[in-house]
Amino acid sequence: MPNTVNILLTHCPHFFGYPRLGIDLTLAGDIHGGGQLSLDFIHRGLNLNSLIGVPYIRGWYEKGGAQLYMNRGIGITGFPIRLGARPEITVLELSRS
Repeated sequence: MPNTVNILLTHCPHFFGYPRLGIDLTLAGDIHGGGQLSLDFIHRGLNLNSLIGVPYIRGWYEKGGAQLYMNRGIGITGFPIRLGARPEITVLELSRS
């Protein structure tokens, strides 16, 4: 919608960074902080998902005036194991600037 802030809540961040969609903020969490093995404490991009080319793992990203927040979540499917990808619950406060 024009002349308003547009927020997309989605499982996967597939639509992040497409300016023609007009999404200002995308909130997603598909990657669970890097998958079942994350060595982010050594280097932010060192995890299973980044090794297979997943561009957004955790935290804030900005691209073309849009913002994305990737949440690590509190669980995972598949093997019930998360090494180095600590669970996360995010509280965001939205305010006018």
